[in-house]
Amino acid sequence: MNGIIKFLASGFYTGLSPYCPGTVGSLFAIIIAWFLRLDLLAILLLIIAGVYICTQGELIFQKHDCPHIVFDEFCGVFCATWQLYTIPQFITAFVLFRIFDILKPVPVRTLQALPRGWGVMADDLAAGIISRLIIAGLMYWGFM
Repeated sequence: MNGIIKFLASGFYTGLSPYCPGTVGSLFAIIIAWFLRLDLLAILLLIIAGVYICTQGELIFQKHDCPHIVFDEFCGVFCATWQLYTIPQFITAFVLFRIFDILKPVPVRTLQALPRGWGVMADDLAAGIISRLIIAGLMYWGFM
């Protein structure tokens, strides 16, 4: 069972990259999002599963919000790309998501302090939702 959790928590092992595992995992997630076009129910189910997967991943890697755990980046990217359809929209979603995930502005940073998988997931979900809201605004104002 630990092998399956490690495989999922590390984003199909993309999180084991020696360089920028969060970015590598996010890049792989954006490719998945492009081809799968997940609906809201699928994203919500992945988020629920993600809390468990990330909690178990922390036990395996023995570190809170371990850089090797990128399932949270997957879910954040899926939120950022929800109902997007063009390559420029996906590129913008990727860039905005990585900016918010790396810089962790105050509302995003505070969520990371939640315990276990909740904290691992919450900051990336916030980064994804904020990114998607910005894209929605850009689309509304005709910039995308």
